[in-house]
Amino acid sequence: MTVLLLRHGRSTSNTAHTLAGRSEGVDLDDRGREQAQALVERLGELPIRAIVRSPLLRCERTVEPLAAALGLEPVVDERIVEVDYGSWTGRTIGELVKEPLWAVVQQQPSAAVFPDGEGLASVQARSVAAIRDHD
Repeated sequence: MTVLLLRHGRSTSNTAHTLAGRSEGVDLDDRGREQAQALVERLGELPIRAIVRSPLLRCERTVEPLAAALGLEPVVDERIVEVDYGSWTGRTIGELVKEPLWAVVQQQPSAAVFPDGEGLASVQARSVAAIRDHD
């Protein structure tokens, strides 16, 4: 089986230059909605048998047009939710680049553990386990 991994379309948090993490209610912006609709043209002809998504609103909105076109009901899997950025959640990227941990995130992501949040190695482990279970 082939697995396609998609990132959500551009969100309101992306355009605000903030780290949304698991924040509730972060939706796609106009460009993100266009990107979601474009998935129908780009992927709609592939033999897609299932769509598995994160529980986050921006992820739901990203796959909605494709799922509708394919007649599929997306499966929500909590294990592929966004990183828990802990106390970094909601902060601007401009603030975060000044944090010593930022360099670790950029240079050795597997060593990064977010304050009051989770480590990127843990994110990888839970995400890979989810993908293997769905495979």
